[in-house]
Amino acid sequence: MPGGARFFEISPSTLAKDTSKDYVSRLQLLLREIHYRYVAPLPPCTDFLHSHHSWIHNTLGPMTSWPTSQLDILEETTFTIAERSYPFADIEMKAIIAKLTALAFFIDDSLETNTAGIYDEIGSFAYHVLMGESQPSAILELYHKCIKELAQLYEGDAVLRGLATAPWFNYIDGCLLEKRLLTMDAALRASPHDMGYQNLVKQRQNSGDCAARDTSPGAKVHFPLFVRRKTGAGEAYAAAIFKSTKGQELPLSRYIMAIPDMAFYVVAVNDVLSFHKEELAGETINMIHLQTQSFRECTGSGASGKWTVLDTFNLLCNELRDATYRIDEILRLHDCERIVKEGMDSRDMGLSDVDVTIALQWRGFRDGYISWHLESQRYKLDFLRSKEFEPN
Repeated sequence: MPGGARFFEISPSTLAKDTSKDYVSRLQLLLREIHYRYVAPLPPCTDFLHSHHSWIHNTLGPMTSWPTSQLDILEETTFTIAERSYPFADIEMKAIIAKLTALAFFIDDSLETNTAGIYDEIGSFAYHVLMGESQPSAILELYHKCIKELAQLYEGDAVLRGLATAPWFNYIDGCLLEKRLLTMDAALRASPHDMGYQNLVKQRQNSGDCAARDTSPGAKVHFPLFVRRKTGAGEAYAAAIFKSTKGQELPLSRYIMAIPDMAFYVVAVNDVLSFHKEELAGETINMIHLQTQSFRECTGSGASGKWTVLDTFNLLCNELRDATYRIDEILRLHDCERIVKEGMDSRDMGLSDVDVTIALQWRGFRDGYISWHLESQRYKLDFLRSKEFEPN
């Protein structure tokens, strides 16, 4: 969910021209294809609201240089993500999701704005954790503390705990990797942050030979999504769907096969629903434009068979639709909803009450996560909140 792909060199003048407003109709079609339902938000949980406000301004705020107005935006964004995406979760679960999301946003922003020394501090985060040492900054100490709090909520299932916590370590790696890619020396095809970079510089100075020929874009087709998965922490957000309270015990084996597609769902929904905002702003350093670069040797719908941004957008929507269908099938969502709607005995469908709970918590996330994007002024998607998507 947090973060995004911002790497490779691309030309806005060539890629932006490929984009058509057809992506708006494709978005509308996608929501119909996955049977999205818009449910208006309930009044906010005041206890969660007050506790998160206090944490943002009294705990996180003093560790940053952010003004109150910026902290207010961070508070509102992370509070509503947790509220809308996890309607079944209690305050404790929503609070830790909101805290880690807020910290992830701050870390990403710090790297992007080149806060002094932040790269080296973040780069040593995992090392200090593994060595049992204190972190070099209060922010990273708080980040580690929140991961430990999250782990405590998942006690009882080691695998689920790993799914929930490991992505927050991988998130750090993803941010660091993005930074390297953004600081790439094109001639050397290496970043100043890479080990061995100075050796390459000396080699170029001494012999002029740096063996810097790049590979075909098509050979790197899986790389943008690889980085995006790291910066999206998709598995962590997926695991949280099935842990509404510390005491909830839903058998992992009943839903584990859906987790890969759920992790993809987390990042892909954000990518397709943030695309409209980015197109309005003329942004081209995003997952869809970067993936387009890697597909540029493929045949597409553009002039002379050129692969376009819209082709990539359509492809991502298709993959997201298919992933959603697979999740629904694995969890037997439609059967479970029929059980609830018609007051049936779950056993008559070869299911149990546990299966129904799992499916409904997925439905709550799958629709709530989309609804958060549609309601957020950040994404400028008011036109998608149509009566068409309201449940009967």
